[in-house]
Amino acid sequence: NGSKKWAKQMEEVLAASPFGKQGQVWAGKDLWHMRSFLMTEPTDFLIGSSYGKYLERDTGIPLIRLTFPIFDRHHHHRFPTWGYQGGLTVLVKILDAMFVKADARAGDWGKTDISFDLTR
Repeated sequence: NGSKKWAKQMEEVLAASPFGKQGQVWAGKDLWHMRSFLMTEPTDFLIGSSYGKYLERDTGIPLIRLTFPIFDRHHHHRFPTWGYQGGLTVLVKILDAMFVKADARAGDWGKTDISFDLTR
């Protein structure tokens, strides 16, 4: 729910990267607005706090819990998210969510006799 100034800065950051060209920024919005966006915009994952679990329930979009506060998972508030160790924590949580999603649709792309399930 950032300001218009923040939105302009984020749009500049997104425009500077080929990966951000299709990114969208909405300033001054809350979780209710976000829920509406999630129902209409294609989304692979949510990154947020425990409050995002209601969005996850309503939309079926997986939530990656990385921000404060995390009340609904035991000891998750103790994992670092800044610095070297924090970077590893963020990477592992995002990859774990991607692997869960990939495993759920393994029937779609697991058409060979080669299995990498235990060698990630």
